[in-house]
Amino acid sequence: MKPKQEPKIKKGDATRQRILETATELMAEKGPDAVSMREISSKLGITKPVLYYHFKDKDELIKAAFVEGTKHIKELTFEIADEKLTLEQKIEKIFSNHMQFMQRYPEMPKCALKIMASPESGALAAMARDLKLRNRSAMRAILEKERFPRRAAENIIHMISAVLTYFMVEARENGVASLDKDLPGRLARLIVTGARHMKAALAILLLSPLLAAAAPQALTLDGAVAAALKNNATVVNAEETRRIYKERVREYWGSVFPQVSASLLWSRYLDKPNADILGVKDANTYTGSLDVSQVLWAGGKVATGIKMATIYSDASGEQLKTAQKAVARSVKQVYYSVLLAKAMSGVQEESLSLARQHLATIEAQYKQGIASDLAMLRQKVEVSNTEPALTQAQNLYEIGLVELKNLLGLDPEAEIDLTDGFNCGRRVPGEITPLYATALAARPDYRGMKYQRDLYHEMVSIERAGHFPYLSAFASRQYYGSKESGFPQSPDRTWSTTAGLRLALPLFAGGSVGSRTRQAKLQEGIADTNLRELERRIKIEVKKAWLSMKEASERLESQGTAVETARKALAATEVRFRNGLAGQLDLNDATLALNRAQTLYNQAQHDACSADAQLKWALGE
Repeated sequence: MKPKQEPKIKKGDATRQRILETATELMAEKGPDAVSMREISSKLGITKPVLYYHFKDKDELIKAAFVEGTKHIKELTFEIADEKLTLEQKIEKIFSNHMQFMQRYPEMPKCALKIMASPESGALAAMARDLKLRNRSAMRAILEKERFPRRAAENIIHMISAVLTYFMVEARENGVASLDKDLPGRLARLIVTGARHMKAALAILLLSPLLAAAAPQALTLDGAVAAALKNNATVVNAEETRRIYKERVREYWGSVFPQVSASLLWSRYLDKPNADILGVKDANTYTGSLDVSQVLWAGGKVATGIKMATIYSDASGEQLKTAQKAVARSVKQVYYSVLLAKAMSGVQEESLSLARQHLATIEAQYKQGIASDLAMLRQKVEVSNTEPALTQAQNLYEIGLVELKNLLGLDPEAEIDLTDGFNCGRRVPGEITPLYATALAARPDYRGMKYQRDLYHEMVSIERAGHFPYLSAFASRQYYGSKESGFPQSPDRTWSTTAGLRLALPLFAGGSVGSRTRQAKLQEGIADTNLRELERRIKIEVKKAWLSMKEASERLESQGTAVETARKALAATEVRFRNGLAGQLDLNDATLALNRAQTLYNQAQHDACSADAQLKWALGE
């Protein structure tokens, strides 16, 4: 009986190992709480009873996966307990061990980070805390033998934890290959040297740029919009333009107040004129005056100028809002495009994984004489044809990130992590007619165009004022003194005061005033035409956005269950294929159907959110 039972035992162990690896992969992708036993069984192509044969429930499976993933830590604890190793060698072993483990299990960093982010009340979080406490206790025992002060020992432990977290983040974002193989030794040497010779605090300062640069910047949709509004050049320039027009208002108000000026003049005759003709002149002459003038009436030009400056200021405010809303819309749509590229990359990863799993199944059947070599070659071609699609999807994702960074004013090498999903809501637009009035009332570019028309209307009044008299009041206090040498004293000086009104009446200017007035009227007409054209264009934009939103919402509704249906169909086809009831063509068709369903669903999500951003912009929200 034993020879018969031995293969079953090995097969059971292999199945258990496959279950643990699949559970780890899914937990790395979605987090422990989001993974279901149904999803694991579907991914493996086995029935739930088989899954429950090995693990009585999900908690037991997750705990077993955690234990499996932390075996290397127990082995490491025994290794670093060797007293022949120096502290630097022990820390280097810790770092090297973790890097080697991530190389063997590439999905483990994602899973570990998901566990760190899981609820504190969960079983996994409790196991992770217990493991961390045990590891720190073991490390403290090692450091006590090194005779480090307690504070220095705690600093070393914190630095080791920070480096391990950095390893996981870097491996998740760029792969384990991005970590230099010499990095464990360099960091271990830096930590030990810092602790012994630079009081550990300096080592933290030396390590902090490395660790800070490693952590990608978490970026929500609202955070991306806020960053763009702060850094985007269009918005910044609009804000500066608004300040300019605010200053112009102050400038025009200055013409309302009295104008005060003072002047002083000293002159000396270097060659005196003929006294018989001009009289006797002293060599030095001193004059001075204090002058005040006030505009009394200028045909309404002053009041109109102030009004125009205020309109300019209000119009610049609308220009700023227009720029802000346009940038916000662009950021949202690019953000959603990057999310789509990321989702499509995930679809292609799953397609490649399925193709490789199917190849493994066919290879196993080929070894048993069930499948032909032609079937195996066909599936290898299927794998090869799927790999370029994944590469292209990943490249599109990276390009999308660069475009988003450019829009946010970030360095192209800055690390960002988009934390929001397609969470724009699932609203279906209502009736179109009320939306027209909403858009015309809220759109800042429409209000700005109204201000433009009002400006040209006031410009007509400004130019027409050139036909009217100009009346102003003035007063002047004057000083005059002259003396042959020195400064004049009484009676060589005198004061005088004058005051009066000044009236200027334009009689003839060659028709220039009338020409400028007619030009202003024509410009007012053009502005009015532009306003009506903008109103029509806004209605068109609202209509197009409304239609896109309606279509995308309906498409998303219809695609909601397609992915799950396609996944079930694939799982059933895989079972039939293994039992010889379905062919390789059926298997690849089912895989292609799942890929297409996921693609259409992701595209519908993107289109719905992008259309939502476009409709909000069109409505002035």
